[in-house]
Amino acid sequence: MRARWESLHAALIRSVSTLPATVQYQALRRREPIFTRFESAEELLAHLARELGDLDEKDQIYAALVRAVQRRGPSATVASALVWCGLWPGLDRICRRRLRYFERDPDELPQAISLAFTALMDRIELDRVRRVAATLVRSTDRVVMERRRRVLGKLTHVADDLAATTVEELASELEANDPTSGLSLAGEISDLRRQLLPVVGVDADLVLAVFVLDVDQREAAARLGLAYAVARKRLQRALLRIRAHLEPEADPTRSLQSPDLLVNSSVPDPDEDSD
Repeated sequence: MRARWESLHAALIRSVSTLPATVQYQALRRREPIFTRFESAEELLAHLARELGDLDEKDQIYAALVRAVQRRGPSATVASALVWCGLWPGLDRICRRRLRYFERDPDELPQAISLAFTALMDRIELDRVRRVAATLVRSTDRVVMERRRRVLGKLTHVADDLAATTVEELASELEANDPTSGLSLAGEISDLRRQLLPVVGVDADLVLAVFVLDVDQREAAARLGLAYAVARKRLQRALLRIRAHLEPEADPTRSLQSPDLLVNSSVPDPDEDSD
């Protein structure tokens, strides 16, 4: 997780010194007088990184950068990268402090921070915020933890029993939360389960939980009363049975209508270090 998080930081730092970023920053300087005295994006970042300095002025700089992001104009990309880089120490503290809440899936934490921070930059109401920098960091932390609590709460509630009714109820809930999808998710999952049962038997709910509903393997195993190693072996055997069921079929429309992730995937090992 740390390797990916740090590689994101390195990529952001590199991004502000590219030729396109330089062109964008110069356009930003022409539009916003507060940037005039900083000849380059690197010089601006050095100023923001200094502990000494006028906090009000720095906050005005962040406000100007966020305005550029929200305008979605030619300078939005470099402005976003500059906000990221300038506030990285605060975001990094969130990453370090909240890692214990993501012990089972640490790679989700950088993604959660990125999604929350990016969304907040897009929608923060600058005229109603006194401290832009502090608000962005604190709000990112709050959003990440609120979403994490909702996810854990849903897993606790839903995964108590991954029987057919529970899977279908979760599908209905997901569908209700995304009414614009135009798809009957509950119906699709119910139909998929009916097709899976003759092929993988009691492991149908385990397959659906992990590969369709994105429940963490360890969580799914625990809620089904299985050891993680047992659940992992069952998933591997289930995938082999699904492939064996599909391969003899000349007409794929008559076979199990499973998603590609069920047919072409191997069971990932969350213990492997993919950094």
